[in-house]
Amino acid sequence: MEKLQKKIGISMDEIVNTEKLIGGELRKVIYEFKEEKKKTGFPFGTLCIIHYKEYTDSFNEEIYLVAAAIELLILSSDILDDLQDKDTDYIWTKAPALSLNAVLAMLAIASKVISNSTFKHRSLALKIVNDYILLSINGQQLDLLNACQDESSYLNMIEQKSGSLTAMSCLVGFGLATGKISMQVEKYAKAIGVIQQIKNDFKDVSKWSSKNDLLNRKYSLPIIYLLSQNDENSVKIKKYYNKEAGINILDKPTLENVLLSKASIYILAIKNIYKNKSLPIIKSLISSEESKSYLINLMK
Repeated sequence: MEKLQKKIGISMDEIVNTEKLIGGELRKVIYEFKEEKKKTGFPFGTLCIIHYKEYTDSFNEEIYLVAAAIELLILSSDILDDLQDKDTDYIWTKAPALSLNAVLAMLAIASKVISNSTFKHRSLALKIVNDYILLSINGQQLDLLNACQDESSYLNMIEQKSGSLTAMSCLVGFGLATGKISMQVEKYAKAIGVIQQIKNDFKDVSKWSSKNDLLNRKYSLPIIYLLSQNDENSVKIKKYYNKEAGINILDKPTLENVLLSKASIYILAIKNIYKNKSLPIIKSLISSEESKSYLINLMK
């Protein structure tokens, strides 16, 4: 998949550099953001291409441009997320007002790329993009409100916030190839997004830093689990979240111990539920062994 990701990066440069309605300064900012994004790869564009290749009868090279457009959409979503959460030090957090202009430009460019393509089913692809981006934004809104404080509502929120973006990426490729939307593809694609978000949640809460959800009194799946336990640590965390007098700090060694033992087992169990429901679908729908392996690896 390395060559594929390299091609997506080149295509991202192409669609930004050939957009005549933006000036040099804005173009430079978008390019810098794309270079920052390149460090983590282009998995969403890859998902788009995988599903297009799997189901198309005649390959259209423009799929690389569409995949690049998908990555611009994901990048714009990531930037908005980081600006709202204020818990990262990526380059786009240095000048938020300018970054918001870049986000708007990337959204418009991505839409133009898809609508100007020669794909027969480009209107379906645009509908998929619009619908699933709206679902993701709704999930982000719920996350910002910090209102999902139980397992069911939290999983529903990240299915919208993160699952919708992986579903969008897969379904755009599938839709361009077939002119249809597959609920089976949507199901395992959302599961991939949920698993990736759960992994990020656990990673964030395991690091004792300014981004730690526990220290910031935010709710995430491992924290919801810890709060559900009727033990000494659970009581302490509840008091901390309720800002009760005398509970201004948390015992780092004890909580790290609990996180690495109890919460990690719980997170693994939730991941396996999503994985076990998805594996049979992937194995039945994806014939390419390389693509199948890539999708399964995303659920580890």
